Amino acid sequence: MTEVIKTLIFAGVAIVVSLVAAFVSWPRAADQTESRVGTALFQQFTDPLAASSMKIVTFDDETGQLSNFEVRKDPETEEWTIPSRDGYPADALEQMKNAANAFVALKVLDTQTDKAEDHDDLGVAEPKLEALQVGDEGVGRLVTLKDEKQETIAELIIGDVPKDDPSQRYVRIPGQDPVYVVRFDDSPLTTSFRAWIDNDLLQLSSIELSSLEILDYNASLAMGGKISLTRNYTADVGLDGTEWKLNGLMDYDPSSPGAPPVSANLASLAPLNKAKLDELKTALDDLKIADVVRKPDGMSETLRADQDLLTDKDAVNSLAQRGFYPVPSGPNGEIEILSANGELDVTLNTGVKYILRFGNISGVEDSNASSDAGVNRYLLVTTKVDEAQFPAPALQTVPKTVDELKAKLAPKQEPQATGEVKLNPKVVEGGSVEPPAPATPQDTGVEENAKNKDPAPSDPAPSDPAPSDPKTSPESTETGKPESAPKPEADVKSPPVTEKPAPAGDNSGKTDTPTGVSQSSGGGEATGTGQAQQEADTAKEEQATSADPPSADGTNAAPGADASKDEAAESAEAAAKPATGNTPAESAKDKKTDVEAADDEKMTDEEWQEMLEAEQEKVVKQNQRMLDERTDRLEEAQRRVRDLNARFADWYYVIPEATYSKLRFKRADLFEQPAGAGPTPPPGIPGLPGGLPQFNFPGAPGN
Repeated sequence: MTEVIKTLIFAGVAIVVSLVAAFVSWPRAADQTESRVGTALFQQFTDPLAASSMKIVTFDDETGQLSNFEVRKDPETEEWTIPSRDGYPADALEQMKNAANAFVALKVLDTQTDKAEDHDDLGVAEPKLEALQVGDEGVGRLVTLKDEKQETIAELIIGDVPKDDPSQRYVRIPGQDPVYVVRFDDSPLTTSFRAWIDNDLLQLSSIELSSLEILDYNASLAMGGKISLTRNYTADVGLDGTEWKLNGLMDYDPSSPGAPPVSANLASLAPLNKAKLDELKTALDDLKIADVVRKPDGMSETLRADQDLLTDKDAVNSLAQRGFYPVPSGPNGEIEILSANGELDVTLNTGVKYILRFGNISGVEDSNASSDAGVNRYLLVTTKVDEAQFPAPALQTVPKTVDELKAKLAPKQEPQATGEVKLNPKVVEGGSVEPPAPATPQDTGVEENAKNKDPAPSDPAPSDPAPSDPKTSPESTETGKPESAPKPEADVKSPPVTEKPAPAGDNSGKTDTPTGVSQSSGGGEATGTGQAQQEADTAKEEQATSADPPSADGTNAAPGADASKDEAAESAEAAAKPATGNTPAESAKDKKTDVEAADDEKMTDEEWQEMLEAEQEKVVKQNQRMLDERTDRLEEAQRRVRDLNARFADWYYVIPEATYSKLRFKRADLFEQPAGAGPTPPPGIPGLPGGLPQFNFPGAPGN
């Protein structure tokens, strides 16, 4: 091979190497990324509703641990849950829509770099546990959206905020080097548990609150696996609008644990602490969840458990660690759950009763503990129907026969006070005369009562003027003068009366008794009736006269004639009543019989039967309406209890300690404290700070 050929070969190789080097060093990545400016980062993701799950992975540089938060929609029920919280229900529909929209609208504003060594500085390093250790910085949040088939539709690492624009973010697609600048609202991508759930735990309104029952006791694990129970007091407090009322207070003697409670003398107690109770009411209305932990299997919605629960050491240990202790209760071998720090029963006017049981504090060693600052406390919640608010209604009796209908429709008559009718004005103590009461429509007689179907009067009106003894009664009921000072006989004149022939069969003659006064000798009805008819005619003539009649001596009329025309007519009508020799009770009986007889004459048996059927239908409908109203209210309470218990059934709830301190307080906190009294220590077991549990529970009771 000649030197020329060798030279040409070396020259060709050099040219090839140069071309390769130039190709490798050519900034093609920059050209490609620059071409993406102004375009959508996820061009295939256009429908935000296509996102059925979202997972967010973050890195804690202080602990060197990754944290996973995920929300997912069930493909069958389409309900959102939080798998990272054991499938707790999520209120994620709107928030997921906002998060997915943030990815759909994401456009590239600029390319910050395409070098991998810059990732840490921009905070977009991928959170891979195998590549990280404590103290590593610059690790971003990895957000992954998947569809209902769990196929990835968008994935992004979110980094730092540019210094010149806080609305922008550095982002990177996993597996690629380029770092883009985008305008991005990442607020929907929070990993706060509270932000993704319905945070109103009890779902009650304080205006529904009807009463509270405070059961202040402490339960703890004693030697030998037994449960030690110390009761302090039980209080029943009612609420009417904004006013609190202590309905009952039972105190327990701490020196005699087995002794029965003693009822406190409510009158000797100080007024209730309204401010403290109002604070409790507000805390119930605004009770928030800090975290949740799934309860062990075997516990039902009512917080009662199977006998099998006692043989499940893991379940018993789970309960005991959180301050809840299963104990036998009831004749059927049921297991009741006692709590370390007492209970609070809350009853609503809808018939729903909440039972809140307070356990131990929630420590940070719990894998599901809340990341929020401060101490939290475990809580068990259940509800039941308050049957006392649904008493059976008082139903009306349905008449079965016409006689029962007549008895039901018959007017109720007042019993007679005496056996004698007093027709003269009533003389009261001191010698004064009580004025007669105005005549009523019933005073017109039995026939008018029968016509209007009004009950017959059980007692004659006091205005019926018929003195039992003319020598001792006043001379005129119109004067209103007492017996002790009667006017001279010459001054008492009867108004002139026009003579009228007595009716056939009337064997009575005119009397000299004053107008408005009738006499009854008890000899029969005819005499009294004729006298009454004569006086009634006189009263009618007086109404037709425009001036008072003169007296016999030509002077003014007698004192009895000074009464007004209306009073004279009323007195005459009262006098027209038939006087009998019967007792008042017998007279009332006769009148009632006349009313019934009049009704019987007007209504046939068929008409009475129709009335009976109509009354039966009316009463049945009224009874059914009352029953339906009770049933509707009861069923609504039962439905609400079912819905709430279905929500509470599987979970220990974790609430802030500050909220717990408002819901449970000592006996002294119930009442207003005298001036200068020191603050009450926080609730809990006496002698231990802050209501801490008496023991840690390394294992199940009895171990």
